[in-house]
Amino acid sequence: MPFSARPPRVFGLALILSLAASGAAAAGDWRFCVGVAPASHETVITDIFASPEESARLERRFEAYYRGRDGRALTFQCPRGYDDRTEALNAQTTALQFDQQMGFAVSNLAAAKVAAIVGGDE
Repeated sequence: MPFSARPPRVFGLALILSLAASGAAAAGDWRFCVGVAPASHETVITDIFASPEESARLERRFEAYYRGRDGRALTFQCPRGYDDRTEALNAQTTALQFDQQMGFAVSNLAAAKVAAIVGGDE
């Protein structure tokens, strides 16, 4: 069967698979998390990532990562997901600016580490 004669549903399946492989997030899945250690005036803000997981589960994973990595006790908050990546980025920027205004040292948790933590690899 020539390529152009394939049924339309095959093309639809290919499109769905290509979108999934490209990392397209479902509505409400774009998010970031903020970890705070008030005693040391430290804040960690993650890169933007897509995850449908509950905020509480994500928060526990990030807290466990820092506790296990170097014994630091950070309390994480992961706001609800945003429909649009840009919305999440704008909220992340607002959080960053607020923490800086409060005098906290702000560091970033890079996308590769976030993916490992959210995926449960670390």
